[in-house]
Amino acid sequence: MFNPLISIIIPVYNGSKYLKEAIDSALAQAYQNIEVIVVNDGSTDNSEEIIKSYGTKVRYFKKENGGVSTALNLGIKEAKGEYISWLSHDDVYEVNKIEVQVKALTNLSQEKRDKTILFSNYRIIDGQSKVIETCPIHLVHDIEKFSNHLYPVIKGLVFGCTLLIPKRCFFEYGLFDVKRKTSQDTEMWMRLFPKYSILFQKEYLFLSRRHLDQGTNSSRAKEESNDLWCSIINNLDEKDKIFFDGTLEYFYFSTYKQMNRVGYKIAANYAWEKLNYLNKSPISILKCRIIYLFNPFFSKVNRIFRKLI
Repeated sequence: MFNPLISIIIPVYNGSKYLKEAIDSALAQAYQNIEVIVVNDGSTDNSEEIIKSYGTKVRYFKKENGGVSTALNLGIKEAKGEYISWLSHDDVYEVNKIEVQVKALTNLSQEKRDKTILFSNYRIIDGQSKVIETCPIHLVHDIEKFSNHLYPVIKGLVFGCTLLIPKRCFFEYGLFDVKRKTSQDTEMWMRLFPKYSILFQKEYLFLSRRHLDQGTNSSRAKEESNDLWCSIINNLDEKDKIFFDGTLEYFYFSTYKQMNRVGYKIAANYAWEKLNYLNKSPISILKCRIIYLFNPFFSKVNRIFRKLI
């Protein structure tokens, strides 16, 4: 019977406000064969006190502050499980997160299980754990395009804490880049996703917390992400860009809109410059704007159709 040990890794730095809720959600998993690893990345608040209150229910490691990448890497190295599941200290797992993902792996051959990364839909909660947004990836995007494994990464659809990853991935293609403090996840998925089978699940298995204290809100985080996305835009194969959006013009235009939406202004401007360099014609740019304007309408029709079938 397929019953792998799953290692849930929770890196924490001064996360006492939400840490207990995160640990509780990991320990409450319906799937029982788990270990919960908490890595204290040099916290100066009472995070350690909270972790130690769980006794032997969690495996606790403490280190000097070095960033989430270093904490994740330590957790991966110490993990005893066959699969790794990352949980940020301010986020929450649904009780069936691991159960649903292991069940999906059960339907695969052993060879495919070792070569498959899973990710899912998710919801967003506020500081009081109230759901404020639902993210139905399968209703908004054409999941048939996931055949190109970079598509969900490029379109910003992959939330790291929804993933279940074979531990062997990290030893085949490397650990998280310790030089990156906030964009280490996107850089890692750019490395891993093209090399493995990707299995998307429609279930909502994860709750991502949105609050003002998040590190991704800092100017340093924006600078790092801008640098990464400019590199991605520049180095992505032309055939992939066309596959993602139909034409190079619309790839650059949609990426410009995407980068603006998440606040990466430098990357947005870089995508816009690429569009202008490709075709300075105002008519071409106007065409992109018209397509983008009507895209929500077609997406809505597509969502209705998908629900009907």
